[in-house]
Amino acid sequence: MPSFYLTRAEILTNNISPVTLDNASSTTQLELEKTTPLSISQCTPAFTGYIEQYVAPSELAFSPLFTNATAIIEKYLKLPVPLLLVNSRYWLNAQQVLKEVIPNDLPVDYLLSYNQESLFGRASLNADDTLHLSQGLLNTFNNGALVLNISPLLVESNLWFKLKSVLQRGYLLASDAVNADKSKQALPDLQSQPINIKLILVASRAQLEELIQIDPEYTQISSLFCELASQVPVNQTSINTVIHYCQHLAAQLGLTPLNDKALQIILNALSIECQHQQQLLFDLEFIEQTIRYANLFTENKRVTEDDLSAYFDEINEAQSLARKYSEQSVIEGQVNLQLTGEKIGQINGLSVVELLGYPCEFGEVFRISASDMIGDGEIIDVERKVELAGNIHAKSTHIVQGYLNHFFSHISAFPYSCNLVFEQSYQESDGDSASLAILLAVSSCYAKCAVKQDVFVTGSLDQHGNVLPIGGINQKIESVSRLFELGLLTDPVTIVMPKANMLNLTLNKYSLALIEEGKLLIHAINHCHQAFPILLNKSFEQIIKTINCRIELANKEEMEESSIGLFSRLKHSIFH
Repeated sequence: MPSFYLTRAEILTNNISPVTLDNASSTTQLELEKTTPLSISQCTPAFTGYIEQYVAPSELAFSPLFTNATAIIEKYLKLPVPLLLVNSRYWLNAQQVLKEVIPNDLPVDYLLSYNQESLFGRASLNADDTLHLSQGLLNTFNNGALVLNISPLLVESNLWFKLKSVLQRGYLLASDAVNADKSKQALPDLQSQPINIKLILVASRAQLEELIQIDPEYTQISSLFCELASQVPVNQTSINTVIHYCQHLAAQLGLTPLNDKALQIILNALSIECQHQQQLLFDLEFIEQTIRYANLFTENKRVTEDDLSAYFDEINEAQSLARKYSEQSVIEGQVNLQLTGEKIGQINGLSVVELLGYPCEFGEVFRISASDMIGDGEIIDVERKVELAGNIHAKSTHIVQGYLNHFFSHISAFPYSCNLVFEQSYQESDGDSASLAILLAVSSCYAKCAVKQDVFVTGSLDQHGNVLPIGGINQKIESVSRLFELGLLTDPVTIVMPKANMLNLTLNKYSLALIEEGKLLIHAINHCHQAFPILLNKSFEQIIKTINCRIELANKEEMEESSIGLFSRLKHSIFH
């Protein structure tokens, strides 16, 4: 044992009074449940079966993937409602679905960019000084529909208020035209020319929120709302649609049809973008850019899996500068990580780095350390005290403290406190994904039981000890994989993660190769008690009992010192 006190506590284990361990024992079944490392098939989506069963649809159609939105659009076109808000992150997706739903006999235009003149027209003087009003699109498509990307309305809010007024009045004002305010002649009255137009605005949720800030009363206009999800569930219908679109693009570019392996890579990429094995990113622009870019790697008009892999590798490399700076600091020893052996009160956690203006996130390994002192059971969160951590992090630390202290409610005053530090953190952080790691580090510190340093931990906790899902699980696991690439790891290592995140595993090919070689052992757990045997070689019940022994030993020594002190004072008072 690493501590003299722990050794004495072990000796006294059978002689101390029974402690209340009902809560610890209630999860004995969980502790006995042996976790086994995940296989490759559990760490990546499976599309082979869907590809083999692919049957080309009779026509290329996207609206069947969005039945609810399609129903709303169809009814909107039949109702006397002037405005439809379509929540969609991707303009091309919305445009394609609307083209399928809107009848061919209805005049319609799709505008990504527009201004006051294109919508309302322009006022100008003829050669004889008479006023001429050129018509805008609101006149051109009267009794039809206009589909607008909302961005220009947010940049020029006055344009939105003009459109809103037209929809409310039902006719145009000549003063809405460009340069009409500069005319010295009387402007014509246009009330006799009613405007009956369907206005469809395509916007993301963030853009709709911005519209509300610009005009909190925008709902004064009678309107409907529908959503086009940015991702679709994996099923034969969605897979058939994506494959059909890929083959359609290949034909447009004069390429031979994509083979099954190439389609597998595209589907994997769409799943990776969602970080979900049962969801696909549905972004037509993303698919088109992927095939067009991959085509640049071939000269025989045949895009293969190698061309697609080369494209994704090149894109990842182009976005890796910040990550490489982080890795260089680890290689040079500027960031201190212990990747082998054991240590009390120290654990390797996993985080995700998000940089403003940077197109992607990446994972990092960081060190959490805990040191105990005489106290009252408080976990002293240094990050929070110096305002380097946010409210969610602070909440998670309190949950850990409450959960751990709950098992010592039979003690009137828990005699220790713990100083918790995220080592070498120099910028603000937030989140609760380090909760499990904090619990293990603090428990190790109180029990004086060493933690394995070749294990990496991520996971959130509730106050009953359940391990909850976290974000960025793939980036976190891949940060450990990169330690092998950098030559910092050669022996097998273990990663402990929430079982609820198994559906989110869409690991890259290098991480999958490490799993196949037995170098990367990923354990998915439901309850925090399952992590203790993996990291501390002891069950949670044993750790609690060891902490109780340590507390009882400390109390016994304190009583002995007090007794000796009292005897000395009595002896001194009697003989002197």
